[in-house]
Amino acid sequence: MKSFNIIVVFLIVATSLIQSCDNLEEVSTPEFKVILNSLEVKAGEPVMFTVSNAPDFLKFYSGEFGHQYKYKDRTNAEGTVTMSFENSQKWGLGSNAKDTFTVWYSKDYDGSGTPEAVNSATWIEITDRFDISTRYDFTFQSSGIVDITDLADGNTIYFGFRYFSDNVVDRGAEWYFNDLSIQMDVEEAPAPLTVADETTPGFTPVDVQGVVDAWNAAKWYWDSGKGHWRMRGNSDRIVNEDWLITNAINLTAVNPDMGINLKSYSTLLNNFEYTYATPGVYTVTMVGNNTTIYGNKEKVEQFTIKVIE
Repeated sequence: MKSFNIIVVFLIVATSLIQSCDNLEEVSTPEFKVILNSLEVKAGEPVMFTVSNAPDFLKFYSGEFGHQYKYKDRTNAEGTVTMSFENSQKWGLGSNAKDTFTVWYSKDYDGSGTPEAVNSATWIEITDRFDISTRYDFTFQSSGIVDITDLADGNTIYFGFRYFSDNVVDRGAEWYFNDLSIQMDVEEAPAPLTVADETTPGFTPVDVQGVVDAWNAAKWYWDSGKGHWRMRGNSDRIVNEDWLITNAINLTAVNPDMGINLKSYSTLLNNFEYTYATPGVYTVTMVGNNTTIYGNKEKVEQFTIKVIE
């Protein structure tokens, strides 16, 4: 009888342990609550958020441009894509005084930066879309803000800025190039999204013909002193073809909207403040997660805040 009682006790304890382990593996649904001190505030005045029963992780989307929950997974967008840049020239004589700078794009260039790759790619000229400087000085001229939405198909594209001169008698032109800007106007955006600029994704100069040993002669190079790209032309009296090519660009790619991480597993959170600078109506989103090695459960809370002047 005594042995029987011991067995029963053992089974009870074992069952309790098993149930306890099952409870440890169960991830609870977040049950946090958020109270705002006001749903209407003046621009520049802080909104106080009081949080009770905060989850393991809590993220805040303010509802402002670039911080909207509904766009948290958006990596591509549709909109009007425009391109612009600054350019200027001087010193070209004869036929070298004009038409030595042209603009192209390619969708099959491999991006390797070799003359062979440039020559084997299909390049389409679009120079006539832009205002190219004909002034005989180094005053930068805007290319104009040009609609290139027709080139945005979700595939990789490269833009090439080509210098070419086969006039070896007269002095070649020197070109300055600066401030490339490719932007997209998207729905509900108060300002265009940046697709590419002078540094992102960057450029690769390719000397296709007319290689000169000097690093800054008869080829495109970055003039760190002046802070822009520079092409010295064929001062060495050679047939010269040089390209300044962007690295790969996707004209429909955008960055997902971002939230602010308010709380991690090991931190406490009872309240926080946020200040809106611009009047408007904003959808605030709070995303709470309880996460363990056994799984994740999420709860989303949303509020509408009106910001007045």
